Amino acid sequence: MAYFSKYKRPEQTLTADEALAKMESYCAYRERCPQEVHQKIAGLGIRGETADQIYQVLEADGFVNEERFALAFAGGKFRVNRWGKVRIRLELQRRRIAPGLIRQALDAIGESEYIAVLRELAEKKREQFQPGAGPGARAKAAAALIRAGYEPELVFQYL
Repeated sequence: MAYFSKYKRPEQTLTADEALAKMESYCAYRERCPQEVHQKIAGLGIRGETADQIYQVLEADGFVNEERFALAFAGGKFRVNRWGKVRIRLELQRRRIAPGLIRQALDAIGESEYIAVLRELAEKKREQFQPGAGPGARAKAAAALIRAGYEPELVFQYL
């Protein structure tokens, strides 16, 4: 029977080539922002100049691309999770994406598609809170849409 120890095993030290191979695999799996890549390199125990060199190689070989990440993140969160632009902007800022790239990623979301999704969500929320919801039904629906990241002025326009 194996007992778990509260002490971690000393991690094996990786060579720069081994770390690069791990990082290439990590970045190939899905789009990663530079912050995630730096954290993962540090998590492998690589520091200093070697870490910078690994990051530069990943960037030069196209494994890390901040613009590509921003576009993929914004598109995915809008289409799959149905987030609004406000929430997407905040999440990209939290990941330290450049403001110009954030603007570009948000502009890539079609305005007509954005309004169509907002209308659909507003209709669902309206139906959800109508039957016996009481006097605060509209406010609850609006609050849910605003939490999802939609602009308050658009939310009230379509509710």
